[in-house]
Amino acid sequence: MQPLKLSQECIEAAVSVILRVPALFLIEVWFRINPHKTIQLHSDDVEIIVTVAYYLALAVAVAIATLPLRHLVTFYIYLVCAGLMACAGVVSRAYVIVEKLEHEEYLETAERDNITVKYGPSHLLEDRKHLERLVLHVLAQLFIAAIVAYLMEITNWVKFTLLAFALPVVARLMGFPVTELHLVHNFASVYTILLVLFCIFNNLGNIIDICKEGINVTVMSFRTFGIIPVIMSFWRTMALPVQLLLFWGLMFLSQIYVYVYTDNLGLWQEGWLVVLLASMGECCATPVSLLALCVTITYSSCAILCLTKLYLQGIDAFDHDTMRGWTEGFTMLLIAIQTDLLELRPLQRAFLMSILLFIVASSLIQSMYEITDPVLLALSASHNTSIVKHVKAVVLCTFLWMLPLYMTYFICQYFDMDFWLMVIISSFQVIGSLVVYLLFMYDFLRSEPWENLDDVIYYARAVTRVMEFIVAVFVVCFGLKESLIGEWSWINSIILVVHCYFNVWQRLQSGWQSFLLRWEAAKKVESLPLASDEQLRRHDDVCAICYSDMRTACVTPCEHLFHGVCLRKWLYVKETCPMCHRDLASNTEQPEHSDHLHVNNIASDDVVAEEGAVGPENEMNKPDSDNSSNSSGTTEFDSVDIDLDYDDGELAEADQ
Repeated sequence: MQPLKLSQECIEAAVSVILRVPALFLIEVWFRINPHKTIQLHSDDVEIIVTVAYYLALAVAVAIATLPLRHLVTFYIYLVCAGLMACAGVVSRAYVIVEKLEHEEYLETAERDNITVKYGPSHLLEDRKHLERLVLHVLAQLFIAAIVAYLMEITNWVKFTLLAFALPVVARLMGFPVTELHLVHNFASVYTILLVLFCIFNNLGNIIDICKEGINVTVMSFRTFGIIPVIMSFWRTMALPVQLLLFWGLMFLSQIYVYVYTDNLGLWQEGWLVVLLASMGECCATPVSLLALCVTITYSSCAILCLTKLYLQGIDAFDHDTMRGWTEGFTMLLIAIQTDLLELRPLQRAFLMSILLFIVASSLIQSMYEITDPVLLALSASHNTSIVKHVKAVVLCTFLWMLPLYMTYFICQYFDMDFWLMVIISSFQVIGSLVVYLLFMYDFLRSEPWENLDDVIYYARAVTRVMEFIVAVFVVCFGLKESLIGEWSWINSIILVVHCYFNVWQRLQSGWQSFLLRWEAAKKVESLPLASDEQLRRHDDVCAICYSDMRTACVTPCEHLFHGVCLRKWLYVKETCPMCHRDLASNTEQPEHSDHLHVNNIASDDVVAEEGAVGPENEMNKPDSDNSSNSSGTTEFDSVDIDLDYDDGELAEADQ
């Protein structure tokens, strides 16, 4: 097995995602903090400074999120250097504090024991403890200064100025009073801040040029390609979904960590499910975190749907569809906006989160059913003999119709059973598919074909669709009631109109049209005469539609024989004969001299058979012979152009 090799593009993409995630945390904090409420402002000048710093933090976050990778790495290098200098300041301050405390203790001891107080470097060098502290502090400052000089590529004398926080040690060795040692530390701090400001001022031109270049490129892209294509390209190039996924996952884990390692015992007494809901509620308090939650739900749903297909069809039939899961993520975003999730308090958000996740889970179950249904029906219709595949499909379908019922039972323990809960009960469809599967398997196990199978399947599907239609109507009625009696909003109205159009009107229109087509086709087939035993014996062929033996058949006006069920399926799509394409709608009554016509056709077939055409099967392959034989019996088929390229997919679609 060869070792896994990562390309440079993959490494750069991973580094880009990791370096941009802190920008999302900064934006999250920016949304959560209001400086005018959290900081006590004593004057207008302070308020102006705080406001500028507040919006400057947002600008820095946007810069981190949009900078090219090479500029982003440079920015982080400078940021790390600033952090190292801050650490050097902390170490220097700790040294000054420790020196002051020990000096005070030394003075108290000397005063108590009447010991002469010694000052100067010789006293420090005599005390091993002081000497170790001095050496450790100097080494720390040298190490920090060396790293900063290396990262910023400073090679001239300026790198020695980075040792400013080592001045307290130098001052202590030179006999500087310990009580005034903090002045040296303050001087080093001021000097370092001025050095940082000088560095920023020195690179301000480059920063302005980079911002100007980015703005120009953005404006030119908008003018050339449009807003939406540029946004979509930015979405893919910056891998924003992955950033949001990583951001929300880290924030969710940190929130759980806070609940675990705090003394909030009351929350843990409610159970782990309440802790998870409370953590999720805390992690969707801003627009950024809410969008990140929706993207996380999208990726989680995509993973579950891919595993579903992998479970049913194996690794050979597995294909990673990147569009899976977006329905669940968009559903979560839409319902969160509709319910004003961001405006609620943390406890209310946790309470509402259970309902939202319940609805998203029902949508995910529906998507899993859409993957499972064709696989289940294909196994039964194709008479697949693999028992393992049948068992896996049936077990998954059983899980898919039992889980919504359990979910409904669970949620009804906390909420009233309103009609809106019926929208998430998808068990009707799964049970209908299982019934159709059992019907196909029963037909497969029969010794003789089941001619009424099509009617039974149609009635089973009709019952399922009627139940779905009733649920959709109840949901619409409940939505109208809430809009008229409760709080009305544009979002609720739009969702209600969309639901009414797609789930009520289109279902009603499609179902009624299917019923009319089936009813008309059944009438036409019933008006055709049945073939006699003598006709079946002389025909001695299979049905041209299903290629099965015919024990009973219907005779068309053009003297072709088909199964009644098969001909009815054909008439769902076309009102013509499957063999000669004669219009059956204009004349469905059998003419009085049909037997005479049929005898002539049989005689003509015998003549053709003597010349090398063998029966009706060769009529499909030799249209010229068929036309010549028909012309000997009647003259109304002289101009018939035989075309047998009918679409089986249309038959299946009309049957459903």
